[in-house]
Amino acid sequence: MSSNNETNTGTSKVELIIDGKRIAVPENASIMCAAMEADIKIPKLCTGDHGSCRLCLVEIEGRIDMPASCTEPVAPGMIVHTTNERLDRVRRGVLELYISDLPVDSLNEAKEDFELAGVIKVVGLKEVRYGFRGASDNKGDQ
Repeated sequence: MSSNNETNTGTSKVELIIDGKRIAVPENASIMCAAMEADIKIPKLCTGDHGSCRLCLVEIEGRIDMPASCTEPVAPGMIVHTTNERLDRVRRGVLELYISDLPVDSLNEAKEDFELAGVIKVVGLKEVRYGFRGASDNKGDQ
């Protein structure tokens, strides 16, 4: 695998593999942007590139951490996995924490938010172990 290619515009490209798919993207791209160019969907809730939702975590071969794909730059020869049992488990845990802090009384009520419902489905969340922050939790805020 060559690491850098020059396009007609002079922009350096980086080759990497995401979920077994070899792609070339501009060297300053994030893993999230590279995945989007390759039509690979990574769950996310945030709209920026600051890594705050923590749902877009990925695994990179040779590393033990799980960086946010929206903030992690691509590197030549990088091999990225966007889904596996470990990532799915961590994402479900992160999503459970989000939902437990929402002013909802059930997972079904949380699904009324279209974007959140899509992520709940993709992540495979079936229950919330931490409970819900329904109206009773907000009584002290009035």
